[in-house]
Amino acid sequence: MKKLIIAFLNVIPLLGFGQSPAPSASKSMANYEAPAAAADMEYTFTAKSVAKPQMSTFQERGIQKLKDFYNYLTIISNPSYDKRLRDNAKVQAKQLFLGGDCKVGGKSAYNFIDSCADLNKEVDWKALNINVLQDMSTNTNAADTGTYHGELTYKESINSTISGAKTAEIVLSKSEKQFGNTKRGVWTIFICSIE
Repeated sequence: MKKLIIAFLNVIPLLGFGQSPAPSASKSMANYEAPAAAADMEYTFTAKSVAKPQMSTFQERGIQKLKDFYNYLTIISNPSYDKRLRDNAKVQAKQLFLGGDCKVGGKSAYNFIDSCADLNKEVDWKALNINVLQDMSTNTNAADTGTYHGELTYKESINSTISGAKTAEIVLSKSEKQFGNTKRGVWTIFICSIE
């Protein structure tokens, strides 16, 4: 039995299980980037403005929020799911938007989300082929508003029927978040409109 266990332990590295091997000393460390320190991350989220390298990270988060929106719509529109789950998905979907005046297909985003619960049939929603149409940048009033805008293009799939090109405006804005007893303005990405 002891020999069998020893043999098994010798085979594990060959199968690729366990920890990744340490980097070889012969490999160059010139391209190695250390993870950002906690202070750097805090600075990025609370800074007065956002630098270009961090902007692309927020933009990627905007793409993920668009995908999340469509995933929530799938939950909201399925009457076989628990009502509390569907209601929670509605709340989460609404929080993806900058506010109640944002639009989805010309309709208030909040009203659109609520209307998906009334479909009374299972609908599979997806955002496909998402690409950046316009990189995140400040608008002309950015000094006043402290916001950055970008635009995504994608195709909408409803029960495997794919629409033509759609666009989603994403906005990076400061919002107040509670950290224990302290409130701080942190950069948050939102969806603003879908057309």
